[in-house]
Amino acid sequence: MRVLFLITLLFPYCLFAQYQIKGRIIDEKTKDPLAFVNIIVNDERLGTSTDINGYFNFKSPQPITNLKLSYVGYELQNIDVKNRNKLLIKMKQTSFALNEVNVFPGINPAERIIKEVIKNRKINNPEKTLNFKYESYSKMYFSMLLDSSRLYDSENNTDQDSSAQNTINWLKDHYLFMIESITERKYKQPDKSYEKVIASKVSGLKNPSFSLIASQLQSFTFYNPTIKLLENTYLNPISENSIKKYFFLIEDTILNNSDTTFIISYRPRKGKNFDALKGVLYINTDGFAIQNVIAEPFEDDEILSIKIQQQYEKIAGSWFPVQLNSDLIIEPAVEDGIRTIGINQTYIKNVEINPDLSNKDFSNVVTEIDEDAPNKTEAYWESHRNKPLTEKELNTYHSIDSISKAHGFEKKYKAIEVLSSGKIDWGFISFDINRFLNYNNYEGQRVGAGLHTNKKVAKWFSVGGYGAYAFGDKTEKYGGDLNFFINKRNDIELNFSYQKDVVEPGVVNFYDYKIPAFSTAGNRRFFNLDRMNNIEKLEAKLQFRTMRYLKVHLFANQESVEITNNYYYQKRVNSNAVVRDQYYIFNEVGVEFRYAFKEKIVQLMDYNYPIKSKYPILYAKVEQGIKQFSGEYAYTRFTFRAEKKFFIKNLGHPKFYLETGYIHGNVPQHKLNSSLGTFDVNKTINISTENAFETMLPYEFFSSEYFHFHFRHSFGSLLFKSKKFEPEIILTTSIGFGGLSYEGAHGGETFKTMEKGYYESGLVINHILKYYYFTFGAGVFYRYGPYQFEETSDNIAAKLSLGFVIPKKIKK
Repeated sequence: MRVLFLITLLFPYCLFAQYQIKGRIIDEKTKDPLAFVNIIVNDERLGTSTDINGYFNFKSPQPITNLKLSYVGYELQNIDVKNRNKLLIKMKQTSFALNEVNVFPGINPAERIIKEVIKNRKINNPEKTLNFKYESYSKMYFSMLLDSSRLYDSENNTDQDSSAQNTINWLKDHYLFMIESITERKYKQPDKSYEKVIASKVSGLKNPSFSLIASQLQSFTFYNPTIKLLENTYLNPISENSIKKYFFLIEDTILNNSDTTFIISYRPRKGKNFDALKGVLYINTDGFAIQNVIAEPFEDDEILSIKIQQQYEKIAGSWFPVQLNSDLIIEPAVEDGIRTIGINQTYIKNVEINPDLSNKDFSNVVTEIDEDAPNKTEAYWESHRNKPLTEKELNTYHSIDSISKAHGFEKKYKAIEVLSSGKIDWGFISFDINRFLNYNNYEGQRVGAGLHTNKKVAKWFSVGGYGAYAFGDKTEKYGGDLNFFINKRNDIELNFSYQKDVVEPGVVNFYDYKIPAFSTAGNRRFFNLDRMNNIEKLEAKLQFRTMRYLKVHLFANQESVEITNNYYYQKRVNSNAVVRDQYYIFNEVGVEFRYAFKEKIVQLMDYNYPIKSKYPILYAKVEQGIKQFSGEYAYTRFTFRAEKKFFIKNLGHPKFYLETGYIHGNVPQHKLNSSLGTFDVNKTINISTENAFETMLPYEFFSSEYFHFHFRHSFGSLLFKSKKFEPEIILTTSIGFGGLSYEGAHGGETFKTMEKGYYESGLVINHILKYYYFTFGAGVFYRYGPYQFEETSDNIAAKLSLGFVIPKKIKK
């Protein structure tokens, strides 16, 4: 009876007893882990694959004697594993290129599978079908990419000087830089997202802004029509009609119980010119969903290259990403320099599918950093890491933190913040760097300084001012303001300001219209600012955000204006007297709107950074002139502005800018519209400027009602591209209409109106020449229609085009 009892007890154990083998697979040369290697066990079709970090763990009811390894781009490998249960396997890359041409008769079987993936891509995309929330842990480190023989073989380092030898020895035990972050994310259909960095750790720095690097490297899933890697956008190989652009090839298959995983490589078809990816898709027949993916740009960048890996698992019946890896390689700017590599690993865990989420959990702020994020204890980190830090990682924190304190890295990092914020912090004062040095044709060289109190004085208010002197008009300028920050999340601020300065006539300025740095838009018009009027202005302004995407400014101001050229306004004093007035007082109340539908905001400590929306950004402003309190003019000025840059697959980037306005009432030229002409015939070199008329003379036209439309289409390098020359080709067209009420009231300076319509078109070729960070190109524009000049040559404007790019490699 006891024997029978023991047999009964042990039988299930004997029946399900398993043999186990585990290990890691790496590249023989680089020592990098190989993700998703296909492993066949005992020459059968059943097996497994490595995870995203190159590890595998396989259990079998039968003894494991043999492994067959296959991986796209690597040699097949058979390994005898009798009496072995833990392995480190090195695979060797094949000598042939992965993008060689393969020709198959009939229908490519890989395309049938890809068509099923495309058909099911919305169903399998968690951001299209699910509500969810999760926690993620990210770790990123940077190191120098040295040849392994130099790094680990001391005999090969004898030719190195002591400094280089010390560096190599140090790199054995340390990384250059390391970042860890823990985030929580919520997502609600159709597109509500909120992510908060709750913990951040950066070697050598306390500033947590680096924590957001991981989320900016790649798209969350691989199902969108386009895939974003860094700042570039690529056509997804599983987007609609991608089969016409990409070539697919079945490289291998994996059988896993009732499901099959197809391993399919992809690359752009020969002769197709578009922003393409290359890599491998692992397609599971359970829903024809992506199980794993490897992707990188098809064309190598000379400076920065990136490769991504994504791993998905079935969670609550839905495929969901569980790990995202990104590998960056930064090439040296000088030939024969040492490359830098950045490795990021993001682990997604504690996933909840379709949790109870409220709309109150979301706003236009999609990402923010908790103020306490840099202050988490080591015990907190240990409880959230997927595995403990290695000795090398611990050494990195300890060593870099010490070096940072010794060399003041935290203070040097502030220089980077200065470029993005335009402010230099010095104790409890912040200096405005845009006030230091300026130039325009009217003022000449302008020097000055501006400062404000910062949050070290108070988080809820700041006070500041500026002063300047211009050598062209030989006058001093100054001003001051007081700001109250009532609610940061909803952008509620109250501002009082005073300024005695100069402004350009005929221009409507929007408080919230920001021209990006290095943009070719209107900030380049400072070369053409030949007319400026002296002003003294006192203003109160309240701003706030409402309806999620709408930002509002309410304002009231008094502005005294002194004309500095020959223009005068014929102002009727009474029925018998008219004066040629060059001094005005405007009293205004008004409201300004900025509406950016679906715009997202990233909140980094003290600053808000908008993420471009795929919808047009709309601006509107209503200004009401009143005669009370010494005001001289009663009028209503309406201004509307819209702009948008698009991306069209295979065609490039069209962009439009529209502005229209109307003034009800009689006002001097200072309040009219000048149409923004930017062609100065007296200059040897003119610079091309977006959102302005390239062939129009400055201040050639003024209008009280107007319509301007500027269109640019950039083909990028789609029309022409070679290894050493990638010009950007742009077509432009601008149209303007205008009219002027009370035309006879203006004198002293002649100008035109645009009732008949103003037209111009042009061709710009950017990036013809490159020098470090700067590129130089050329544009030719032609003026036609009712306002063209009699001489054909007078209608042609040739201009220099300036740009900014990441520099290419520099030869020694």
